[in-house]
Amino acid sequence: MNSKLSLSILLAIGICSGAGGLLADEEFDPQPVIEGRQSALRDIGAAFKGITDELKKTAPSLPTIRQYARQIDDLTRQQRFWFPAGTGPESEIETAAKPEIWQQPAQFQAAQTAFAEQAGKLAKVAAGDDIGAIKAQWRALGQTCKKCHESFRAEDD
Repeated sequence: MNSKLSLSILLAIGICSGAGGLLADEEFDPQPVIEGRQSALRDIGAAFKGITDELKKTAPSLPTIRQYARQIDDLTRQQRFWFPAGTGPESEIETAAKPEIWQQPAQFQAAQTAFAEQAGKLAKVAAGDDIGAIKAQWRALGQTCKKCHESFRAEDD
């Protein structure tokens, strides 16, 4: 899925999340919200892999790395809308999202904030020409991903 479509989906999620009180009389369908967040998370993973692939090359493409870093940074700005109430286990839709996301909201929000901070740092570092600094920040972002996944994402079968 391209980033423009993902951002459109995320904007719709944000609008729906913000309008939650207005929609109280209507039944909430968690499916599009869950699908939107899964799409956005896949886009983040694909962009991270794109950076990984570039950094393995003897001459990485800085414009490509910058594009992927900006995409990750842009998507992380929307992540606070991706896990509203009603999109957890109670939705009975199978996802890799652990119940701890909704049971430990302060810890999850802290993990999201840490991820967004590291993504922003990567975008800033990638704007420069220092491949070593980009690699170091890419590793820091990867560690933040790993730490969140360990606490809030179920293992793949």
